[in-house]
Amino acid sequence: MEIYKLAVSGCGLLLVCSASATEFNLDVLDKSMRDSVDISLLKEKSVVLPGDYFVAVAVNKNQIASGRLVTWRTQGKNTEPCISPELAQNFGLKDDIYRALPQDNGCVDFHSRPEITFTLNLAQQQLNIAIPQAWVAWKSNGWMPPATWDDGVAGFILDYNLFASTYRPQEGSHSDNLNAYGTTGLNAGAWRLRSDYQLSQTRSDDSTETAHAISRTYLFRPLSSLGAKLTLGETDFSSDIFDGFAYTGASLISDDRMLPWELRGYSPQISGVAQTNATVTVKHSGRVIYQTKVAPGPFLISDLNQSVQGTLDVDVAEEDGRVNTFQVSAASTPFLTRQGQVRYKVTAGRVRPDLSHSTVDDTFISSEASWGMLSNTSLYGGLLMAGSDYRSAALGIGQNMLWLGAISFDVTHAASQFDNGKQENGDSYRLNYSKRFDATDSQLSLAAYRFSERTFHSYANFIDHQQDKSGTQDEKQTISISLSQPVEPLNMNLYANLLRQMWWDGDASTSASITAGFSFDAGPWKSVSLTTTFSTTHYEESDNDNQVYVSLSIPFGMAQRLNYDMRNSNSTSHTVSWYDASDARNTWGVSAGVESKKPDNGAQLRANYQHLSGVGDLQLAGSYAASDYTSASASWNGSFTATRHGAAFHRRGISNEPRLMVSTDGIADIPVQGDFNTTNHFGYAVVPMISSYQPTTVTVNMDTLPDGVTVTDNTLREAWTEGAIGYKALASRAGQDINALIRTADGKYPPLGAVVRSDNGGMDVGMVSEEGHVWLSGVNGGQQFNLQWGKNTCRITLPDALTTLPQPLMLPCH
Repeated sequence: MEIYKLAVSGCGLLLVCSASATEFNLDVLDKSMRDSVDISLLKEKSVVLPGDYFVAVAVNKNQIASGRLVTWRTQGKNTEPCISPELAQNFGLKDDIYRALPQDNGCVDFHSRPEITFTLNLAQQQLNIAIPQAWVAWKSNGWMPPATWDDGVAGFILDYNLFASTYRPQEGSHSDNLNAYGTTGLNAGAWRLRSDYQLSQTRSDDSTETAHAISRTYLFRPLSSLGAKLTLGETDFSSDIFDGFAYTGASLISDDRMLPWELRGYSPQISGVAQTNATVTVKHSGRVIYQTKVAPGPFLISDLNQSVQGTLDVDVAEEDGRVNTFQVSAASTPFLTRQGQVRYKVTAGRVRPDLSHSTVDDTFISSEASWGMLSNTSLYGGLLMAGSDYRSAALGIGQNMLWLGAISFDVTHAASQFDNGKQENGDSYRLNYSKRFDATDSQLSLAAYRFSERTFHSYANFIDHQQDKSGTQDEKQTISISLSQPVEPLNMNLYANLLRQMWWDGDASTSASITAGFSFDAGPWKSVSLTTTFSTTHYEESDNDNQVYVSLSIPFGMAQRLNYDMRNSNSTSHTVSWYDASDARNTWGVSAGVESKKPDNGAQLRANYQHLSGVGDLQLAGSYAASDYTSASASWNGSFTATRHGAAFHRRGISNEPRLMVSTDGIADIPVQGDFNTTNHFGYAVVPMISSYQPTTVTVNMDTLPDGVTVTDNTLREAWTEGAIGYKALASRAGQDINALIRTADGKYPPLGAVVRSDNGGMDVGMVSEEGHVWLSGVNGGQQFNLQWGKNTCRITLPDALTTLPQPLMLPCH
């Protein structure tokens, strides 16, 4: 019976202890140690002392701010955080919930909503806020509410892509080519000014041709309250209904990137086959939007901006001068709008017929919208009017048929009045279909089937007729189909696409390709890959241009591969190559091969090299074809960003995506977000390729810091608006790491856990361990530090010279 009484008494004692402050019995410690342990912060469970704390803020485990100054103040018997109205707006509360919360002395009062809890994690310096999901307007873990988006700082940007090549045939004229393209711009608040430029120079034995242009200049800013982007100036007409063209004017367009990931659109992919070390150029309405070097064989471009719409022209320029040109459709798949949601586009301006800055005389106005009428049904339509000569209207419906896929259908009517007085009215019909087969993981997309009557003219086609009455073709029918299918038993992925275009007054063209990729093990070689591709391009009344490609790739280790390639088109080639990427910064490859119908059986040697650095990427390539030609090429791409805080060259940014400038107190060679972005001589680094409106975590690579360098607050998580130049100063210090032994004025050593702080109180540089031992990192001679435990403080001063002193270094604390 006594045992049960003891058990009950013990449980009661535990409950009492858990509900009150914890008292530590110091008698269990040796008498000499009772005054050497600072336990003042351990007495209360989850107690936060009043004061200011610089903390990260997370709502429902989703970090919304990497660093905010929050004040804890005494409220009755408790200490509570003072949440400013500005910070509370970032919680993503529904409007009616937020408006009902009162304010008290500049702090939002949450007492009426006790379900909203605040917990400070001192170890992680993070304020964790728990809010019932029914009270928040956003729920996606990969998204932050618009109130948290950062417009960045004012600054200047320059993105550049430089190409140089030379071609030396055995017979015929030599040629040298230089070209560059890119973007330059200014940021001020939420406004961004951008200009796209392109330059080229081609020299042969007897002539030199030079061209340069500012292809467009425009001003834009995000309007997060409307979920849209405002654009002014020279840009491209973007529409889900009407054909695209270049214009000068203004637009207000819903931006899907402001939505959570699951509601956003897609970016088109471009695939093809290169015969040599080729240059792939993607153009939209004559403007270069993408250019890159590719190795011989199949290539895939998947990093185009998702805002690109319409037909894209793709040029594959081989190093021997041959150019293969084809088109791809960037039409959107059947779009559905959430029930009750509206997406819209409003545009006005004047058409730019070419890359010059001149415009046509008539002003056009266009508007379109998509409305989520029901859960699985959307209505969409639009109007386009230009002067008194052109009218166009469209109406369509999109339907989610669940297991049958998604489909949309629309009709566009156009009325055209030409300069010669001729009037034509016609209709165009379009059908979109998309289906993913979950059972087989297949994706089928009929991206666009369109039939246009002979008398139908899109506005872009109407302008072409007005500018060039004889050379403009009228579209009759276009069909684009793509299919992807993995075959698990064979470790195979199958891709197929087809684009067929027919014209009322011109030849039809058809391009198609099918690719099958296999992966298997062969004896000691694991993950051997086999790729086969067949592509064809057919023009009426001309021969087909067929290509067959077979590639076998055998891995040696993790980053080296031996490849065999066979290509057959007008001729047949066989190539053996070696590729080495064991050094992530320096990759290279060499190849040798033969080709039929060429001098000396087309004996060829090729080599390529790529160097990745923190300030840009370098690519070199060279070829020798026996008794035929030699060629060489080089490319360099990168960016430059300057703000009032500092400036840095860095790796290339992508389109108008944000970039982040990081300052590390003038300390160089600190790796930020991987090993390729390191701070320059002045302590600045720029991290490019950050997604707009998407929360991004940027960290310092602590494992590869230079000796004697320490960085605090080494992780930040923010979301930036499109085109923003973010800025973040990371508290850093550089110096020596020393082992010291601290003694107080009475000859004793400070308690275990006492903290050594910099003279200005900004950074902790060490913590006292047993018997006064402390490890001080990143310190320099002559520096002074404060030692603090509980309410006690004293001061230490380092000798002027640290290198010649023995360690542990004895430091008196006064």
